[in-house]
Amino acid sequence: MTDQLTYRPKRGVFESTLACNLRCRHCGSSAGNARDDELTTEECGSLFAQLREIGLEWLTISGGEPMARPDWAELIKMVKQNGMGVGMITNAIALDEDATKRAADAGIDTIGLSIDGLESTHDMIRGKKGHFKILEGAMERLNKHGISFSAITTLCNDNLSQLEEMNDYIAKSGAYAWQVQLGSDMGNLSHHPEMLINPKALPKLEKRLAQMIVNQPLKIYCADSIGYYGPNEKILRNAVGGACFGGCGAGMRNIGIESNGNIKGCLSIMAGYNKQGQDYVEGNIRETPLRDIWNRPGAFAYTREWKKADLTGFCATCNYAEKCKGGCLGKRVAEGTLTENPMCTYRVLVESAEEPRKVAQAAAIFFAAALGTSTVSCNEADDPQYTNDTETETDTDTDTATGDSDSQTDTYDVDLYGIQPDSETDTLIPPYNLPPDTDTLNVAEYGVEPDTEVVDWYGIPVYDMPGPLEEE
Repeated sequence: MTDQLTYRPKRGVFESTLACNLRCRHCGSSAGNARDDELTTEECGSLFAQLREIGLEWLTISGGEPMARPDWAELIKMVKQNGMGVGMITNAIALDEDATKRAADAGIDTIGLSIDGLESTHDMIRGKKGHFKILEGAMERLNKHGISFSAITTLCNDNLSQLEEMNDYIAKSGAYAWQVQLGSDMGNLSHHPEMLINPKALPKLEKRLAQMIVNQPLKIYCADSIGYYGPNEKILRNAVGGACFGGCGAGMRNIGIESNGNIKGCLSIMAGYNKQGQDYVEGNIRETPLRDIWNRPGAFAYTREWKKADLTGFCATCNYAEKCKGGCLGKRVAEGTLTENPMCTYRVLVESAEEPRKVAQAAAIFFAAALGTSTVSCNEADDPQYTNDTETETDTDTDTATGDSDSQTDTYDVDLYGIQPDSETDTLIPPYNLPPDTDTLNVAEYGVEPDTEVVDWYGIPVYDMPGPLEEE
């Protein structure tokens, strides 16, 4: 076994416990009772040291409900002692005045609060009347003690109509950011299929999110489960630099740890206590050192050894397959297959072009994109890649547009995509916001300034991050 690391994780999520004092309808891990074999405080300390050894820069402590562990503050302190940034995702039931002070004293960088709708909707989804009021009290205390916090929303049919109102509310709460993510067909949500968003709703959802990002001061992060090469792709990724989605980072730049020490590429992949989730467990730190698990040849093959031939159905024929790689791995697993992703805006737009006129128009646009002659296609520089030796993201610029600008179109009938116009003159934002005659354009020119800070999966920025791990 070589000591040379081929990949280094920048961000990780630690499910510190599966115990939880809520029974949320959309909980993907069906949290409630602690696992029988969860890591002890001492074992967590060893885990954090090993994570830093392989290069981790930021760790999010999640659950279940992390504050259900009596040692939650000690865990925060140990992460900081190992030179990493740390955030915590909590439902805030236990985040009273004393706990808020303890979090600050332990060195917490930021806290994520799950807000799943306006008051009555949130309380219904969370299964606890009055929980929204608890969150409001927690936000007041966090503001008082100077602890930054973000809001996290799992999108479902119950809260989809409230997004704009939620955006206004969260912007006024003192939160610095808001992450939105799609609910997945796993855990508790698999028992509530009526809550799952239909793929056909994605184009309009994307458009609404893009409008909020452009027009509102609140920093909005769209999780990796949303998007994929629709007309507003770059706006959706604005908070992380404005580059188009470049494939799942599970097991390459991201890592997930279950509370019993199971190592996975990402915690969004189905939980390891069931057969389907167990397939994505690469090892356990009680049995094997983390460095050996991470560096084992053949580990995390679903991303490290990915090839286009692995895809099936629409994804196999997609113009953007080499860049997108099928989108979010957790989403694909939840839908029952690794090889195809129905929750894709681009796919919905193509498959919705049913009338002959629409088919012809769509075919011309997307065929031009495939040839690199249309403003639809993302530039190669939007696809961050990992090298085999340095694990740093590098940009290349080989996909330049060569088409005649006179033949390009920068506005399309909104109806072409099955989206009703907001006015008689409303047209869809040009794909990736690229006007004719250009193949690259910073989204800042559309009034949105990209951020440069590193963020974790939950929209939580990494402050004062340590530098790269020195080679041994």
